[in-house]
Amino acid sequence: MRHPRRSVAIAAVGALLLPLGLPGTASAVPVPGEDVLYTLDADFDQGVLQDVNHDSPNDDQLQLNRQSVFFPYVNVAASARGTMIRIDVDSGDILGEWLSAPDGRGRNPSRTTVDKLGNTWLSNRNEATGGQGSVTRVGVIRGGTRVDAGGVPDPDGDYLRGPFAYNTCQDRDGDGLFATSRGLGDIRPWTNAGGVDDDGGVETAADECLITYSRVAGTNTRTVAVDSNNDLWTGGSNTQHQKISGVDGAPLTSPVSFGCGGYGGLVDQAGTLWSARYGTNLLRYEPGTGTGACLDTGHGDYGLGMDPRTGEIWHTRVSNGVVVKLDAAGNVLGTFPHGNARSQGVAVDNDGNVWVAHSLDAGTTTVGHLRTDGTYVGNVTLPGGDGPTGVAVDTNGKVWVANINSNNAQRIDPDAGPIGGGGFPVGAVDLTVDLGAGAGPYNYSDMTGSVLGEITAPVGTWSVVQDGGVAGQTWGTVTWNTEPQGSEPAGTSITFEARTSDTEAGLAGEAFVPVSNGVEFALVGRYVEVRATLTAAPSGTSPVLSDVRITTSERTGVFSCQATALNLAGVVLARANPPDVPCVDDFAQVANVNLPAGILNVRADALTATTNQTPDDLLALPPAPGDGAVSSARIEYTRITALLVNIEVGVIQANASVTCDASLNPVFAGSSQIASLRINGVTVAVGSAPLTIPLVIGSLRLNSTTTTATSVTQQALVLDTLLTDVVLGEARANVEALPGEPGGSPCRV
Repeated sequence: MRHPRRSVAIAAVGALLLPLGLPGTASAVPVPGEDVLYTLDADFDQGVLQDVNHDSPNDDQLQLNRQSVFFPYVNVAASARGTMIRIDVDSGDILGEWLSAPDGRGRNPSRTTVDKLGNTWLSNRNEATGGQGSVTRVGVIRGGTRVDAGGVPDPDGDYLRGPFAYNTCQDRDGDGLFATSRGLGDIRPWTNAGGVDDDGGVETAADECLITYSRVAGTNTRTVAVDSNNDLWTGGSNTQHQKISGVDGAPLTSPVSFGCGGYGGLVDQAGTLWSARYGTNLLRYEPGTGTGACLDTGHGDYGLGMDPRTGEIWHTRVSNGVVVKLDAAGNVLGTFPHGNARSQGVAVDNDGNVWVAHSLDAGTTTVGHLRTDGTYVGNVTLPGGDGPTGVAVDTNGKVWVANINSNNAQRIDPDAGPIGGGGFPVGAVDLTVDLGAGAGPYNYSDMTGSVLGEITAPVGTWSVVQDGGVAGQTWGTVTWNTEPQGSEPAGTSITFEARTSDTEAGLAGEAFVPVSNGVEFALVGRYVEVRATLTAAPSGTSPVLSDVRITTSERTGVFSCQATALNLAGVVLARANPPDVPCVDDFAQVANVNLPAGILNVRADALTATTNQTPDDLLALPPAPGDGAVSSARIEYTRITALLVNIEVGVIQANASVTCDASLNPVFAGSSQIASLRINGVTVAVGSAPLTIPLVIGSLRLNSTTTTATSVTQQALVLDTLLTDVVLGEARANVEALPGEPGGSPCRV
């Protein structure tokens, strides 16, 4: 049951857009609230939209873009320097440079690929120690402010401080800042002190955007290819292939080998792994069935690309002057010249163009351009470029080429240059980015993420950060598609994940866990980040996300408490928290009293009663060990007279409590103490033990505790007569279920 004062409906709130280059990307400023509904365009714009939209006429809902708009970077392996360089495809600015492996381990990266979260995987072809290779993953940050170690803004600072528009890096030291590269040449150390990262991990990496380093079965690793689950297939010179987790880089499968592949690869839209060249040439492997085949060099023998419109495979032949087109089953559909005797990388864009890098040979200065029907358009000349090894298509549809001999990367505009074969523009270089002396960018692979974004994983995501207001907040449910507009047609899916932290910066260091629709998941932390992933059907049909509600998890009950110093035949004196439910902090005091009631007369001095609840506001905080309610009653001196009986009582103290234990179960306790007791002048030893004394007027019960499954009542002294009863020192503590929560408890959600 939700408490009405905690419900916050976010509606018609203007999105805070940042100039990030990602259409529809909103600021990730946390949304305040413990119960927030996202259903209008403005609501969704408070999160980050990646390859999803709410475009008219489909307003106030999310669906997949018709064409993916993947991250606006090209990620170049500076092989000779042992680093990876990230370039902004719009401006050509170099955003950072990262080591590909820890000190003492083999580097020489030659392949990069981008996962659906924008992280870049790279392989290290000089690593074979212990019969294993290695791969490294570099996270991505968008937005933030450059600061020094104290968090003071400094454009030359070594750190980035949030808020961020997007962030997958890890705040490993928990200082709320992210130490990461500023640009070209700012390469942070990775000491590997004591060999602690030899077998995997980034413990000694100073750059907090180095998020995983994994040892893998494929030696001298080349193949890195992301599948639709965002996991990574790896392969190496020993033809061993292995899948590792896209979450933490841990192995997900045992190594598999068919005696071929491991040089470079991709995963197609059916989930088939294609891996080139080693052993007996091209591997075509179907992970779902565990079947694989080695295809001879007539199918190509070097670079691999995919047609985003048809899913057809394009495979270069390094020395034959041709590129081969294959269908998804591996059958050769055609062999076509590309304008040079040699070739390496190949990429296919969404407009039916095929781009072929004309090899690392010194003096090679062209990229071949043909159409997917085999028509040769012409060669793009690379002014200042020498040794093109890899090509990739960026988010704007332009083509990037890495030139190993000239230590640069160049951008080709497909719509520029002279008109060539078929009446199409040949293309021309419109930007050159210097990677610095000794870069040696031997890089051919999906270095922009176009293969994954356009073909392998037709997915989009929406993510939002919500601020629960207090540390240790318990989050309860994510509920979606309660409106009729929401849908998941056959073959599509919508999945949700969540992670929590007590700091916004700390979210990046936590792993996402799956959450089910409307099912309690009880993650704890002030901030929750929720991510929805929309996946299209093979036909291209999109699911629709119409609404999302993210709520904290409220306690299902409350504490009740009450303390009474004196109750004589219904006359109550010094009672704390008279309503009993719910428990509140209260105090009552009476200096002295002299009351007649039938055959009895009661005189009492210094009567007090108190009640106390921890925490004071149960609705503001999640359950925690030590939460509870306590009630206490005390009387300094009491004298009761009746006919032939005279009772004198020293200090009376009664206590009752209910406390949430370490397992968040309610534990009840009651105790009382009577300092002294005299009946008709005779001293009776009592203390705290239960005792019943018969009297000529009735009975005297002392230190009585009554406990049920939901309550405890402690009575220090009860005089029970036929006509009149008196109770001295009564304390009670209970748990009460909220309406609609049978069996509910303030210790549980």
